[in-house]
Amino acid sequence: MDSAVGRGAGARWLLLVYRLPREPSRHRVAVWRKLKALGAMYLQDGAAVLPENDLTREQLEWLQLRVREAGGEATLWEATPNTTAEREGLEEAFRASREEVYAEIVEAAGRLRRKAELGGDSDGMLEELKKLERDFRAERRRDYFRSPRREEAAEALRGARRVLVDGASSRGGAGVGEVS
Repeated sequence: MDSAVGRGAGARWLLLVYRLPREPSRHRVAVWRKLKALGAMYLQDGAAVLPENDLTREQLEWLQLRVREAGGEATLWEATPNTTAEREGLEEAFRASREEVYAEIVEAAGRLRRKAELGGDSDGMLEELKKLERDFRAERRRDYFRSPRREEAAEALRGARRVLVDGASSRGGAGVGEVS
């Protein structure tokens, strides 16, 4: 699923402002983990922002309910940045956070490709590749503004998979799956 959102001066954002009791801490941790999984950015403690789309709205509404059920307070706001510069700054901050993760995927896929070229445990390397591909798919869901590094990461994964498939074939091993 591609999570890209519309750009432009009227692009809307969703802002979840919440406060949870200190104890039990599991509620605060659960909210933090969910916001991290969505790719939210904290503007300050207890105030997280995401670009508006159907998925982010549904997920933040769900989180708002969970916070209230845990004895906290939560308000979901629709917002638009006041200036083009503010909007572009937010978009760039989201893009930069994705680029860091894509760079890690590119680096890990390159290491895996080099290991595959040297031969070795193709089953272990295949599991490593599958994990990287899962990480990539998760990151792509959080990539609301199509980071330029997205395609670089996808190509690095395809390259690693090609080397693994070719290596398994040349050693007479079983195929390692389809190129994703």
